Amino acid sequence: MFLLFSSPGVPAAAGAVTRPDAMSASTNPATSASRGMIRLWALSALALAVVLAVPFLLVDVPPVLDYPNHLARLFVLAHPDDPVLSQMYAPNWRILPNLGMDVIGVALLRFTDVHVGGRLLLALSLFAPLAGVVAYHRAAFGRVSLWPLAAGIIGYNGAFLLGFMNFQLSLGFALGGAAGWVTLRRQDGWLLSIGWGALAAAVCFLCHIFGLVFFAILVGASEADRLWRLRRSPRLARELAIVACALGITLSPAMLLYGLCPLGDGGLQLGAWVGPHKPWRIMTPFLTTSANLTVVTAIAVVSLLVLVRRQFVVAPGIPLALAVLFVAFVAAPWKALGGTFIDMRLAAMGGLLLFAGLQPVMSDRTAVLAGIFLAALMLVRVADIASAWIDHRSDLAELRAAIAHVQPGARVIAARGGESPASSRRGRTLPGFRDVDSHLAALLVLERRAFWPLMFAHPSQQPVVVRPAFLGLAAGSWAEPAAWRWLQPDTPPADALLFARYLANWQLNFDAVLLIDPPATEQPVAGLTPLYLGSYVQLFGIGQGGGGRTAEQEPAPAPKAADARVAAQ
Repeated sequence: MFLLFSSPGVPAAAGAVTRPDAMSASTNPATSASRGMIRLWALSALALAVVLAVPFLLVDVPPVLDYPNHLARLFVLAHPDDPVLSQMYAPNWRILPNLGMDVIGVALLRFTDVHVGGRLLLALSLFAPLAGVVAYHRAAFGRVSLWPLAAGIIGYNGAFLLGFMNFQLSLGFALGGAAGWVTLRRQDGWLLSIGWGALAAAVCFLCHIFGLVFFAILVGASEADRLWRLRRSPRLARELAIVACALGITLSPAMLLYGLCPLGDGGLQLGAWVGPHKPWRIMTPFLTTSANLTVVTAIAVVSLLVLVRRQFVVAPGIPLALAVLFVAFVAAPWKALGGTFIDMRLAAMGGLLLFAGLQPVMSDRTAVLAGIFLAALMLVRVADIASAWIDHRSDLAELRAAIAHVQPGARVIAARGGESPASSRRGRTLPGFRDVDSHLAALLVLERRAFWPLMFAHPSQQPVVVRPAFLGLAAGSWAEPAAWRWLQPDTPPADALLFARYLANWQLNFDAVLLIDPPATEQPVAGLTPLYLGSYVQLFGIGQGGGGRTAEQEPAPAPKAADARVAAQ
């Protein structure tokens, strides 16, 4: 990716193509330049796709927070007749605003290896917003440009690394749907626009409710811009009524779906406002597992935008859309409508609009320099992700060695020590938020057919339910591992039981405890028998032969890296 900007003297928003009356297409300089740009764009897009795809080839379970949990659910849905898992979980298909990846994933995992299909789905969640940026930019400015490809620099962002797969997919559909609306409205076709918009709104809703919000903001801002241009026209009142009616009809199918889904039963369910954390959360589009790289990327992109602020062509409605997103970001609580990190999601939307709705215009030399700098920064970001994912392979190997001692049908608690030194946590933590390996225990479901209480199986959010025999052992809406200290006393603290109800009588109800990231000074827990002791993962049986261990089996040896620590214990 070399050139990212338009050259001066070429109107970035020009959608019309000059007809060559005096020249043939083969000799028309404008046509030749257009073909050259298309070829350059295609090569740049291909190079971008290859670079962004490299990390997916390095590890079979990428360290993306919610991803293993989502994959476990998709595997259960794709194999409803599994003789072991079908006793624990059952499909519960209904109207929900989280079905996009589930529908695609179930179809894909029925004929692919679970980890191959899973990575394809995760890659889809990364590329969908970028494809939406390209589509919206093309519709808004009427021609191809290399600037939207620069969005690849924020491909690996906070929302992606937290594993918000349905949300990411919905952003792509929202931008694509808004692109279709803009194109059809330019042709003054209300009927086609409303039909397309109604379909797009429904699809966005079924992927994620905040995808619908994004689509509504984009379409509403575009129409508001049209009305503003007519503010002195005598037709303003009539156009305002038409637009209001059209938007109401467009969004009505999605609103009907919302009324039919269980998400609408619980109200807004607002969480706390986290004002002091907003300055960091607005960095979500640039967020990666390196705090320094996050800051450098944000400064680089924002500085470039400031430097060329007088040379930007802005798509209609984008200033209003960005203003709405910013105000909503500042005011948003951390939780609403059953979803979390609401302000982060809004920040992610705003970051995409910087590439979808803007077109910088500058000299060729400046464009080349800026393009090379941004491309180099993107390569550094992808290389950092790739390095962390390569390191993650050793964690996976240790985890798999541990859970090899878990028998199908076993019931396993996932616990976490969470006291490793910061130097050993490279690539495992999203700065300012949480560890990205907290849901790795989902491999118990995928690879050992064991019951794990933290499966995403909330009736109002996912199309899968826990069977009655295991429902009392499920965590409900809480999906974080139990703290190791909660297992220390005979009775878990009352505040722990609020989040992890399954810990009541856990010694009687479960077969094993899988401890990830054990504390440096680990206190033994009565009634636990070590089955595997590693530096990153440990497995303990509960009672006699927990986790499938027979009386003849000895605890598994730890990896060499942990030999000294095990000897000390």
